[in-house]
Amino acid sequence: MEALVGCARQMAVRIGAEGVSDAELAQVIDRVLFGEKDGWACAVEGLISRTEAANLVLAHLESWLVDRTGRDWDAPLPWGQDSLVAEVEQALFDSR
Repeated sequence: MEALVGCARQMAVRIGAEGVSDAELAQVIDRVLFGEKDGWACAVEGLISRTEAANLVLAHLESWLVDRTGRDWDAPLPWGQDSLVAEVEQALFDSR
């Protein structure tokens, strides 16, 4: 979880949401992986790929952070999703 929160922190900084706590970021990640979206079980069961699981986490973090900051969805997002997908995928599956 620590590595995932580190990735989420990178996204938060790029979006301009430096004020969110690591605990808040961890809650969002936990909700996506083990709560309402059950992303972890879907990935383990092969219903979604590892990359799709990483994208699921990132998409929900992005939505939450944009909402949290009040940022306009029409504005380009400077956080560079492609660069974080591999990091999140590694954090999810290579640190078991």
